[in-house]
Amino acid sequence: MKKLLSISAAVATAGFSFAVHSETAATQVPAVVVSAARTEQSTLTTPASITVITREQIEASGSSHVVDVLRGQGGVQINDLYGDGSRATVGMRGFAESAGSNTLVLIDGRRLNNPDIASPDLNSIALEDVERIELVQGSAGVLFGDQAVGGVINIITRKPGALRHSLEVSAGSYNTVKLHGMTSQALDNGVNYLVSLDARESDNYRQHNESSYLNGFGKLGYDYDSGSIFAELQYVDDELNTPGTLFADEVAADRRQVNPNFAGDFSDATTTVSRLGIVQAIGSNWSFEGELTNRDTDGVFRLSSVFGAEIENATQDREIKEFTPRFIGFIPAMNNTMLTLGGDAIESDYHLSSRFGDQFNEQRQHSLYAQAVVPAGSRVDVTLGVRYASVENSLRDTGGFALFPAGVQVDDDVTVGTLGLSIKASESLRVIVRADQNYRFAKVDEFLQPAFTPTFTPVLLETQKGLSLESGIEWTRGANSAKLIVYKLDLENELAFDPINFANINLDDTERRGIITNGYWQVTQGFGLSASYTYTDAEVSSGAFVGKAIPFVAKHSALLTTDYTVSESWQLFAELYAISDRVFSGDFDNVLGRLPGYGLVNIKAEYNINDFTFSGRVNNLLNKQYSDVGQLGTDPNTFASAEAFFPSPEINFLLTAAWNFR
Repeated sequence: MKKLLSISAAVATAGFSFAVHSETAATQVPAVVVSAARTEQSTLTTPASITVITREQIEASGSSHVVDVLRGQGGVQINDLYGDGSRATVGMRGFAESAGSNTLVLIDGRRLNNPDIASPDLNSIALEDVERIELVQGSAGVLFGDQAVGGVINIITRKPGALRHSLEVSAGSYNTVKLHGMTSQALDNGVNYLVSLDARESDNYRQHNESSYLNGFGKLGYDYDSGSIFAELQYVDDELNTPGTLFADEVAADRRQVNPNFAGDFSDATTTVSRLGIVQAIGSNWSFEGELTNRDTDGVFRLSSVFGAEIENATQDREIKEFTPRFIGFIPAMNNTMLTLGGDAIESDYHLSSRFGDQFNEQRQHSLYAQAVVPAGSRVDVTLGVRYASVENSLRDTGGFALFPAGVQVDDDVTVGTLGLSIKASESLRVIVRADQNYRFAKVDEFLQPAFTPTFTPVLLETQKGLSLESGIEWTRGANSAKLIVYKLDLENELAFDPINFANINLDDTERRGIITNGYWQVTQGFGLSASYTYTDAEVSSGAFVGKAIPFVAKHSALLTTDYTVSESWQLFAELYAISDRVFSGDFDNVLGRLPGYGLVNIKAEYNINDFTFSGRVNNLLNKQYSDVGQLGTDPNTFASAEAFFPSPEINFLLTAAWNFR
């Protein structure tokens, strides 16, 4: 791998080049969206507010990871442990430390969320393969089910068209080298294919944080008169040394160091994904869509604590099978009502093995749902829907702290509904009002964590349930747009981790209220400005923690970007991202200080000539010293609660050369 990337870096240094010039996003035709009804549609009639990040915007930003694209988007909070996106989580609407279980992340409709508390693997997404990203603002419990509490992020990959090849090489700070290659084509006989390879290596900012990554992806499809079929295969090999946290005095002494206890820690995983899918027309008004997916991840890791270095490796294996059939139809007798009828079946097998023993869980989720979008006149559409979901857990663990050595069955079911209005007040203005119920089943490994409570007693967690209320205004005129959303999200039995007692718990009632705004202004034909601002108030509303701020949720965040096309050859981009201070992760009592907020400036320049592009991006231009993640820790000398930090990178750069040809 190192040899391959060294060759790539040498090629880049020599000037081997790439890509196609990207126009400003505002000049593009609005994208087709799939996240409003789980099928492609060119008009948006549902009351969900959906933000689309186009391929042009991705290219203009010069981002190298999907995390960089999502950071600062309205309602989105990124928590990035090491600053390279490899172990980052993305949350929406006031979810931070539990973001990986309350924000649903999809890639072409396939779930990246896990049945255990591990966050969705954003590192498995090669940004060069992404066509657009759809952000569903707010709860989507009826349409998408489990974990779609704060919102949904649906990442849509590029589709084959005319014969296209691309090669991209990058080199930058911390001995970072990258290679991405892709070839794709849609043939006249209906056969289409796409093959891509993504490889990265880096020492990263911290000591003992070296990473090596390989991602191979292939897709073969066939389009025919009444539909299409496809098959996909992906292999990911992700290796990372993990340097752990630092206390404040360690950060002051050397923020790049690794505590000796963590100097042997690592997290490696290999993942294989296979997928089959079909779209089939049934008559003139109905179609059937469905996908069958198998995802298998084998992981090995070593995770130490401030009290001593771990000397044994642990393994964590999961296999997830998913079947997602649905019928989409239009009913002329009901004013051309759009109806989506579907079901989701998710079966997960989980096994964690460590020196404390083994944990096993076989989880089965099954659900049925229906959503109707009913035109009520020329300007009003009514959306209503319902979902029934059930879960079955077969739990068993072994070892000295085992709770269920003989095994136990934990089952539950839930029914949720949605109701909303989409009102086209004028050609430029849309008003939306929506109520959506949501839920999150306990993860396969959350049931077993209470073994480490002081009483060492089993705790059968309740299903988390919630209600989201929201209203908003969306305005579009030409290339300019603006959006304002106001929401309230109430949860009961919110699932959370209590680090004081080392246990997963159900919180008492919690509530989140907020405002999300964003807009784009095309100042001139080649110059545009975009901005977003998010206000979030998240607190526990009853019980022992009543009135306390929910940990790690920023009250304020904002993003300001500008893109400037200097000429046909030159394009410039700059962004300012700011986030306010936060309660440390895990600090439900709010007894520690607050993790300081920060502001970052990132810039990018791009030069195009024919089929070639050279670009450079500088992150943290002002060399801000900050930590994107901080958590409640324990001082090993006094056993008192202490602030622990994951220091983020200072100023860094990435140079890219690419070639896009046919």
